[in-house]
Amino acid sequence: MKKFILTGLISVLITGAVQAQTIAGSAVKTDIADVLKQTYYNGLTNCDIEVKVLNVPFKDLVIPDGNVTYKVVSPEGRYLPRDIKRVNVYVNNNLVKTLNLPVQLKAYKDVLTAKEAMIRDQAVTAENTYVQKVDVADKLDYILTAENLSKDIKTKKPMRQGEVLDKRFVKIKPDVVRNTEVRVFFTSNDNLMITIDAIALEDGLLGDYVNVENKNYKKVYKGKIIGENRVLVAI
Repeated sequence: MKKFILTGLISVLITGAVQAQTIAGSAVKTDIADVLKQTYYNGLTNCDIEVKVLNVPFKDLVIPDGNVTYKVVSPEGRYLPRDIKRVNVYVNNNLVKTLNLPVQLKAYKDVLTAKEAMIRDQAVTAENTYVQKVDVADKLDYILTAENLSKDIKTKKPMRQGEVLDKRFVKIKPDVVRNTEVRVFFTSNDNLMITIDAIALEDGLLGDYVNVENKNYKKVYKGKIIGENRVLVAI
């Protein structure tokens, strides 16, 4: 009887080993970086993105045999140069492991740079700036592009030659002004378009996301500025 039980146990262990798969840690890092780039960071399509998983807590990942997929479950909405992302590992759509992984983000974009040293209150123009592609992952909300040169811009502090211009350190007339009326456009996946009048709750430039409040129902929405006093909200 004992021999029969021992034989059955060995059979189970052998079967379990056959049904397992081993994935190298380096491959896991590459695969999860690709998933992060394609899903979590897909809102940064106006930048050239590089994503790197810095480390995994194993040399090899041993999981059941089957089709492996990864899903990022960290909260959306924040893009930091270095962050911790929570990633679920699925085999045949069944959750088998959750990983907390250190991630590095680089986001390259063509931005305005001072061609020469600039003094406080100096006008920013095409003549005293140039465009260069740099990593702006640490200042995604504050970059200035060549499109901004159509605005009246002045420096709020001295600028060094070669310094990347930053919205926090210039004065620029916003496309949307706080406490003024704006036209809000709602769009959906079925191409339905609805427009309402709302009040802007903050200043913003073309491409920025701002909060607006419905004048009638006092409901607050977050949308992208698409023109002067025009905001687009995806629903």
